[in-house]
This record gives sequence, structure tokens and C-alpha cells, in this order.
Amino acid sequence: MSLSRTKFLLVDDHGLFRTGLGLMLSQVWPDGVVVQAASWGEALRALQTEVPDLILLDVGLPDGHGLLDLPVLRVLAPHCPVLLMSAEVNAEQIVKAREYGAMGFLPKSATASEVMSAVGAALSGQPAFAALSYEVLSPAGDAVGAVGGVGAPSRAALASEAMPPLSARQIDILRHLGRNTPNKALARQLGMSESDVRAEVSWLTEWLGASSREEAHAQALARGLLAP
Repeated sequence: MSLSRTKFLLVDDHGLFRTGLGLMLSQVWPDGVVVQAASWGEALRALQTEVPDLILLDVGLPDGHGLLDLPVLRVLAPHCPVLLMSAEVNAEQIVKAREYGAMGFLPKSATASEVMSAVGAALSGQPAFAALSYEVLSPAGDAVGAVGGVGAPSRAALASEAMPPLSARQIDILRHLGRNTPNKALARQLGMSESDVRAEVSWLTEWLGASSREEAHAQALARGLLAP
């Protein structure tokens, strides 16, 4: 396989996250091709045209079934490695990902270097679970250290190291989420378009693994991104 013409299929329903990751891949593989899909249906249509060298798949697609979609990909693209992505990763997901043939699993809080290292490993046919360098809790509640062990840093400490820096504007948006400020008012206060605010809120909520604006604010406080 020639990495100079590597073809990626990037599947994620959050436009801002998908665009950012696509730009990152294009910078490292400038001669590569990055096809983006915002849904499971779009991904299936893309695979009918051409099989990529690597599929990066969000397991939380609104029209998908997460890990249960992996066997379908094994049929459509049997020799194409799949790198899963999720805002939250637990031990049960990792076990299922390996069982269903995924080449790796990336938390969305992974650093740029971790992402590129995982992509490079997957393209070379090597397992790419190294970005899971924090503790994950098994279904039974036992701590399973992907890299650590006795005396390993806590999940919070390692996860905070893996978080990319947020911009001042994103921090401002997180503060306003705690005040339940509507997008229209938030756009006016920050000098942004309402669609840009909506995209930022969606990305931040997904990135923090939250299901609501209030939970995103609470997660930001818990991770030390915002001062109490």
C-alpha cells in the first residue's frame, strides 16, 4: 500500500469535529484523499463507490448501531481496517471492538499525536488502542488500566493531559451553557452567527461526552476546564 495516496473514509455526524479531523489527516497525508460522511447511510453509499484504506467510524451515529455495524463493514470492506471513535470509551466497548475486528478505538479526547499514531498503526495493520492510556471501568466496576497498572495515574489525571486546549471563545461558550443562555443570545453576545454557535455547542457537547448543555457545563467544571 502506498501511503502517499491513502484513502480515508471519515464517518461522524458532528460537522466541526469531522472537518477538524479531516484537515488533520490532510496535513499529514497531503496527497491522500479524505471522504467525509455525516451518517451511516452516507458511509454505505461511499463504500459502494470505492473501498478506502482506512475507515474512521464514530460509534454514536444517529442512524447507526455503533459496534453492531462492524460486521457489516467486514462484509463490504473485508480488508479495510476500521478505527472506532467515541466521546466515551469503556472496557465493554473495547472487548466488543476487538471481538468484532476493529483495528483500534480512539477516545475523542485523544491528542493530535495520539490520533495520528493510531491512524499510522492501523494503516500498517497494527492494533491501535494505545490512546486508551487512562483507566477504564469494566462492567463489574474493576479498574482496567490500558497502559498503567499498580500506581498508574488516575483516569482524570491522564484524561486531562490528553485534552487539547480550547480556545477562549469555546471557554466562553461553556460558561454560558451553565447559564442556559439560548443560542441566539449567545451569538449576539459573542459576535458569532447562530449557526456557528450551534456547531460549537454541538462539538463541545459531543467532545465532553454530554447529553445536554447543562451536562456539558458540569463536565467542563469536573475536568477543570472552567473555574467553579
